[in-house]
Amino acid sequence: MQPRVTLRDVAAKAGVHHTTASRALKNDPRVCAETLAKVKALATKMGYMPDPMLSALNAYRQASRPSQYHGTVAWVTNFPTRDGWRASWGINQTSCYELYYQGAEEQLARHGYKLEEFWLQESGMTARRASQVLLHRGIRGLLLCPLPISRGHLSLQWEKFSAVSFGYSLVRPRLHLFSAAHFRATIACMRKLRARGYRRIGLVTSRATDERMDRMWTAAYRSELPTLQSQQIPIHLYLDGKNNDSTASRKQNEKAFLKWFRDYKPDAILTSSSPITIWLTAGGYRESEDVLVVSAALQENDSLLSGIVEPSREIGRGAADFLVSMLQRGEHGIPSVPQRVLLEGSWFEKEVPLRKAGSGRSLVLA
Repeated sequence: MQPRVTLRDVAAKAGVHHTTASRALKNDPRVCAETLAKVKALATKMGYMPDPMLSALNAYRQASRPSQYHGTVAWVTNFPTRDGWRASWGINQTSCYELYYQGAEEQLARHGYKLEEFWLQESGMTARRASQVLLHRGIRGLLLCPLPISRGHLSLQWEKFSAVSFGYSLVRPRLHLFSAAHFRATIACMRKLRARGYRRIGLVTSRATDERMDRMWTAAYRSELPTLQSQQIPIHLYLDGKNNDSTASRKQNEKAFLKWFRDYKPDAILTSSSPITIWLTAGGYRESEDVLVVSAALQENDSLLSGIVEPSREIGRGAADFLVSMLQRGEHGIPSVPQRVLLEGSWFEKEVPLRKAGSGRSLVLA
């Protein structure tokens, strides 16, 4: 049997130290391009393959000893203000972006990395300048906070970085992304409601939110409607955003919602983070009494509505683990096949139990 080709064999053939060969096979930017190409070509020609048992042992050793500092990862934001990404969409609710950050920060610390904010709207900052600053600081790993707009793009020297994005707002370049499983959350909410006798289920969300979620909510809602066996209720999409944030526009949104509510008389409403309960109160209606409101996008500290709690902190942890593995493998640039990792949430029910439609008794959803 032919002996196994080792890393030291490849290094000796290339005329470099074995640590240099190891770095070259991980695309380490500290290795010059000529040496990197030479080592990779020899490794392929000689049939070198990493020993899976040694790799597992090395991973175990690293995990079992105190984490040493390996570098800094940038939390890249592009909001108009430095802390704009921290703003919450709901009442008494921590932003899911903040929870992404907290989860990622905790997990990166376990791997020996520090997470630091990097704001792309800094005075005098350009895409070229941003890349130069990051590289000068030795930062090769990027976690991209969702953008303040849907269908946005960022221009950095992507070939120099390992990057993971959150959500669907970044459409160019197409990077690996982590997100909540919005389609599954919507389906789960509708099936919970249907099991308790609700048949006239309406969907209310903003146009901007629908776009930011890659239209997952509206697509899932439409796919589940045939199972209700009742008259379909049209989806109510309202306008929001910087051009619709005046007192007059908010009043118009409220008026349009109440007209939709009176016209179609839903017994339950599925929503995201829209101000439906405020609008219902303004119209003289009581949530849970006149109509049930369920959210498919609750956060871990939100107890105003029943619905699906997104695992936002776990999404941050998962993205951090994924990024660290990319850094360890030396994977930089825009991936040829971007991966989407979607984490499913869990059902939460507020203290006031949900009532079965058409009955006076309360039922707790399992």
